Amino acid sequence: MAHISVHDLPRATEVARVLAAHGFGELGRLLGLETATASVDKPVARRIRLALADLGPTFIKLGQVLSVRPDILPADVLEELAELQDNAPTVAWPAVKELLEEELGAPLESVFAQFEETPVASASIAQVHIAWLHDGTEVAVKVQRPNVEKTLRSDLHILYSIARMVEGNISFPGLYTPVEIIQEFEIAVFSELDFLQEAAAGERFRQLHGSVEGVVAPRVLRGHCTRRMLVMERIRGRRLNAVEGGSEEGKQLMRRLIQSWYLQLFEHGFFHGDPHPGNLMVREDGALCFLDFGLTGLLTAEMQDVMTAVFTGLVFRDAESVALAIYRAGATHERVDLKAFRGEIHRLMRKYEGASLSRLSESSSLVEFIAVAGRYRIQLPREFAVIARATSIVDGIARRLLPDVDIVAEVRPLAQRLMATRFGPERLGSDAFRVLQHAQAAFSDLPTQANQLLLDLERGRILVTTRDPESEELRVEIRHAAIRVSLAVCALALALSGTMLIAPWTPEIMAVPVFPVVGGGVCMVAMVMFTGLVVHWLFATRIHPRDWSRRLGAVARFFLGERGGGT
Repeated sequence: MAHISVHDLPRATEVARVLAAHGFGELGRLLGLETATASVDKPVARRIRLALADLGPTFIKLGQVLSVRPDILPADVLEELAELQDNAPTVAWPAVKELLEEELGAPLESVFAQFEETPVASASIAQVHIAWLHDGTEVAVKVQRPNVEKTLRSDLHILYSIARMVEGNISFPGLYTPVEIIQEFEIAVFSELDFLQEAAAGERFRQLHGSVEGVVAPRVLRGHCTRRMLVMERIRGRRLNAVEGGSEEGKQLMRRLIQSWYLQLFEHGFFHGDPHPGNLMVREDGALCFLDFGLTGLLTAEMQDVMTAVFTGLVFRDAESVALAIYRAGATHERVDLKAFRGEIHRLMRKYEGASLSRLSESSSLVEFIAVAGRYRIQLPREFAVIARATSIVDGIARRLLPDVDIVAEVRPLAQRLMATRFGPERLGSDAFRVLQHAQAAFSDLPTQANQLLLDLERGRILVTTRDPESEELRVEIRHAAIRVSLAVCALALALSGTMLIAPWTPEIMAVPVFPVVGGGVCMVAMVMFTGLVVHWLFATRIHPRDWSRRLGAVARFFLGERGGGT
């Protein structure tokens, strides 16, 4: 049974009931809660989305976080999760006002001249109200839902319990385990709970795009922002998805979006992680405005070099460069067939050659490259997966606004500009200087390291080990064989001894025959050993002592009343 705290049992029971209603009753049984699985005929991906939607805010947020992770989930599940909408019920105004005044440390009227009680949007973590400052500035106020952190922590305990129970039973793409997926979600969701981080991200984005014509972000009023309240100027305009596809306005806005995306990835190293049409507005003056900076990413110089290699390789049809860049950027515990991997990359690249966006399949995007990397057990850093999903969103916008444009030809000037920058005199000189610095450090440390190596060799402190997987398997088999032979010999000896002791000439003590009783006991021990021999022979490769000890520990923690869950 999973380790479920007594305090979480009502919620765990509700989770099990909803899972069963959508055909996932087995997960409820892993929690130790028996529920009858309903008969369903919908695809698995859709049932996952519907189950998360019915389970409420925490699980909806889990689906939204995972919807930008093509390195974890397959494409059909990602498409379904992308449709998850919060549609959370609004919080009553008295509770919202109490929280606002608690954050402000003053009455609401002392800061805002007017505050609309009815929110214009309501999500799983926060809701947005329109207000006016005393100087007449119209602002959008994002306020956190009361007690949302407590609810999240309770649901996380249950998610960790489910993850631990399904670990080893359900496999995911790449190198992620269910527990690691929940850990990723925990990090993401609790960073979103701190609105000061989102305020800093919005300010940074606005500053970096200050000189970019036609691309803006709302101004953040930092003096009024707290951990649970975010205040920024209200943007008036219309959603990007309201712009007519193929129109001149649509083409202009799309080129601005591509230009901004290029700057975010290759120059700024700071990018908006969720540029879906709901987060992109066309301001009344025609400028493209980015909203909602709860999900952003930061790229190191090394990551930007990888992105450069991938982008230029795709544009100039160099499959080998793309394959090597992805391989070097990731981590893997297995040998990768680079020739086959390059062939897969080349096959994907052929889909883009000379094709307009309207002729490409719906799944044509960087998400496919991440999926291929997952099939070859290459785990890329989280930032690359978020970029891939965000790029696929931009790709979807481009399909509607630039349907007849060859996207490779459209971005080729940007790739040429990137190559000129990457291999320009200034960058090459900087790289050469860095290499010389590293070489100097290595050469200066070489004599000391050589002396240390010789001293260790002289004193016998150097140990050379090799590892052969086949020999490891052989050692395991020899150990199992030794255990079985020992059990067989001991069981046989005990069986013979017990049989000999059961004899008619045995003495009696208080009318009880001594030897038959002792012999019967010895024969029973022999039978137990024979049974152990059979069990070991049948299940030696399936019994894992560490797993059993972990489960026993979970049971002990349950009875001791300890609250766990990794949070």
